[in-house]
Amino acid sequence: MPVNQEVQPEIEKTAASSAEPSQVDRAYEQILLSIVRGEIAGGAELKSTQLAGRLGVSRTPVVQALQRLAADGIVHLEANKRAMVRPGAERWLLEIHEMRELLEPFAAARAAGAIPSKEIAYLRRLADAAKPGHTSNWAERAQEFDFALHLAIAQHAGNFVLGDAIRKCWEFKRISYLALPERAEALAQGYGEHLAILAALERGDAETARAAMLFHLRSAGTLRPAKTIV
Repeated sequence: MPVNQEVQPEIEKTAASSAEPSQVDRAYEQILLSIVRGEIAGGAELKSTQLAGRLGVSRTPVVQALQRLAADGIVHLEANKRAMVRPGAERWLLEIHEMRELLEPFAAARAAGAIPSKEIAYLRRLADAAKPGHTSNWAERAQEFDFALHLAIAQHAGNFVLGDAIRKCWEFKRISYLALPERAEALAQGYGEHLAILAALERGDAETARAAMLFHLRSAGTLRPAKTIV
């Protein structure tokens, strides 16, 4: 299947980061998963030696992972170099989703009519491959369509800072899938909502695109598999 060059780089970037994660990536991911699952409580101290032993790596990637978590605001590095989990950090994925509700409807309205026809056609092909129950791997294809649609909106919202913020939010979406896999019925409902968004984008209907995106994000919030994972 021919791939549109405007969309594909974002998909390749996501795939590459998950296909060959470094030790730092794995440490970051595992520590963050433990936090959002509530296995490590807010306010807890994160000791690099203990984490390294638990994860089966040296201290160096753990220290670098903690620095990344601190840069994201999930961990606080104190003056004595102690790493502490931010109180309430177990709600991180939920807070990311709340921010998406503020950003993505506006971005969808701006992107309506601005996505080139070649990319719309590409998204349509992804959607066709993701029809619920159509193939044995439809759930995987639905997630691919999900990522591609939202990233195309971020790319064509006409505001670099807005698009970059949305892409940053989507770096955590993979974590939510790992924290607790999405149920098939939720994926199927999301698929229908994504089709409505795509149709509005293709028509250039900004207000419908905005409304459809807001409905989709709020719907996803109600269907979340756990209280703090969405």
